[in-house]
Amino acid sequence: MKFAIGAHLRTAATGAMLAMPAISYAMTATDIMKSSDDMYRKAFTTAVIKVKLSTCRYVVAHGGMNCKESPRVTVLEVGEKKWGADKKDSRAISLVLQPVTDKGIGMLTYEYADSDRENDVLLYLPALEKVRRVVSGGDGNEDGGSFFGTEFFVDDTQLKKVDDYTYTLIGDDVQDGRPVWVVESTPTEKRARKTQYGKSRLWVDKERKLILREDIYNRAGKMYRQRLNKDFALIDNVWIARQQTMNNLSTNRITLIQNLSAAYNKDVPDELMSERSLTDFTFKEKILATLRSHYK
Repeated sequence: MKFAIGAHLRTAATGAMLAMPAISYAMTATDIMKSSDDMYRKAFTTAVIKVKLSTCRYVVAHGGMNCKESPRVTVLEVGEKKWGADKKDSRAISLVLQPVTDKGIGMLTYEYADSDRENDVLLYLPALEKVRRVVSGGDGNEDGGSFFGTEFFVDDTQLKKVDDYTYTLIGDDVQDGRPVWVVESTPTEKRARKTQYGKSRLWVDKERKLILREDIYNRAGKMYRQRLNKDFALIDNVWIARQQTMNNLSTNRITLIQNLSAAYNKDVPDELMSERSLTDFTFKEKILATLRSHYK
């Protein structure tokens, strides 16, 4: 597997957004991030996506990255549904399809826009026949732990809560041929106790409000991770990044997430986003079999 140097997910909707006209008036850094957050949360009401996650240790040679080992490949099916009166909260379920040895492992996430309310993450391990709660964030917790053995943390797959950060507008730039704002994001004192990140720099598309790139710094101020969203496609009137990467510069490990198939704004039953779907294969398969007919 080869990667281009400089290549950058949020799963499910990590890179999904409705097309919107550019805003002409001058925006502050906080305005930009609130606009981006609002657009992500309103881009769709439901989503079902099939994704492939490939992770490997790499070497840099001849201007590119090359895996120095066979990538660890996981295929997931992800369902998400917006929740609550204003549809700013969401519930999502991620189910392992491959490899066969991990099939049946699942993660259920209840995500809240309110910064005073912690997200709930439940993990089901078939071998133990047990659902357990995953603590999202916290000292030494690596931001919820690895997402299915990849270089993404669980928190990386969720929308950041705008009020958990302060923002500074660094300036304008061009990323992948798109005019962008560059915004620096710093966790508040409360959030800083729950994350390994010291700050991030985000490249935000001025027209679509998509986040194209994120450079992530540790608490010592050293950049150690880079996230990129690439190859955007418009599916069911929603922008989706077909390819997303997280490059861990401190370990020379990289994860590529490929969104293989997707469907948005279809009739997804509330019951899919439940603990029963984690543990009852026949129950969830009946629901998913219908939804797969909408894949593009």
